[in-house]
Amino acid sequence: MNEVAPVDQPLYGRIKSAIEKRIRAAEWPADFQVPREEELAEEFGASRLTVRRALRELQTEGMLVRIQGRGTFVIGPKMQCAVFELPDVSEEIEDGGGVHTSEVISLLALRPGDPLSNLLPLPNDGVVFHSRILHKEDGTPIQLEDRFINSEEAPAYLDQDFTRITPHTYLLRETEVTFVDNTIRAIRPDEESRALLQIDANQPCLLLDRRTWRGDVPVTRSRFLYPGDRYRLRSSHEATTATARPLSAGPATMNLPPRRIR
Repeated sequence: MNEVAPVDQPLYGRIKSAIEKRIRAAEWPADFQVPREEELAEEFGASRLTVRRALRELQTEGMLVRIQGRGTFVIGPKMQCAVFELPDVSEEIEDGGGVHTSEVISLLALRPGDPLSNLLPLPNDGVVFHSRILHKEDGTPIQLEDRFINSEEAPAYLDQDFTRITPHTYLLRETEVTFVDNTIRAIRPDEESRALLQIDANQPCLLLDRRTWRGDVPVTRSRFLYPGDRYRLRSSHEATTATARPLSAGPATMNLPPRRIR
């Protein structure tokens, strides 16, 4: 069991890491039939339930597939696109020759039971900070930013002057994350958002919903709303071959050292 991950991980996580390492090293190639739960339990000195949890998570992440009546198999490498990095809106505007300004709509700690706190569920009923900031380019609203922050990860967040420094810059300096989940979709914003962005009811917007974790600990949830006719998101990159990792998989899908990231 010498290839299992560090002992600070729970046992199922160590088993999962060991299996993932075998898949990535092609020791278990595509279409390889994974040993039975009983065999893995004996190898790793674990219960079948612990092994089953590790296998289930790898199935959720698209690395394994279970075929009823036949067993569990390795899916193998798939083409995967790199997740783009979203730059700081102030840098984007200034790089384009514009002038960035921001307006703080709200900056507070959510009260216990506030429905908004459900957007960033925290263990042990932790306190969630919320900021709503309107970003402008040459006086024209271009992004409405809602952020929900785990107060324990950025305890001085409410003390910042976000007309002088952006939340992006502050969180980049103060927090560490190991996993990022991005979702982009088109929506029709609510009345308050339309008024802040100065758009009419027929104007669609792009919503980028970004969640971050440090290990299993939620760090932030950020929702960036862009008027569809004033902004576009673009990503250019080389396609790479890697084991598939669905963006919706959750915080435990990357066992990497912390790095500072938005």
